[in-house]
Amino acid sequence: MIHEAMKTLGELSEVEQEAWHQVMLDHAFDHEDWERARTRLIGLLAQAGKIARESSMRSYLSCCAEAVSVSTPLPDLAEALEDFYLRCGMEDCMPAKGAINPDSGSSS
Repeated sequence: MIHEAMKTLGELSEVEQEAWHQVMLDHAFDHEDWERARTRLIGLLAQAGKIARESSMRSYLSCCAEAVSVSTPLPDLAEALEDFYLRCGMEDCMPAKGAINPDSGSSS
């Protein structure tokens, strides 16, 4: 899971890329917006010592995008995500402790 989170969207499995693509089609943000927001979320989670499944991050980002989609002009998705995260946190995440370390194959 940690190893997947370190990848860019284009480096994820085809199944994950397609799932992200479907979410992106529902909102006015471009690929780079989603990439920056996903990277920001991974960083915020890491600072908090947490990790999340790709599907959970996708759902969280989709909710953030939906919440700000009526704003004009369209806000920066990464900034909106950070604002939501700092105010509300993220429920569907877990402590990074015990996650598989991709370099050693052992738990941290």
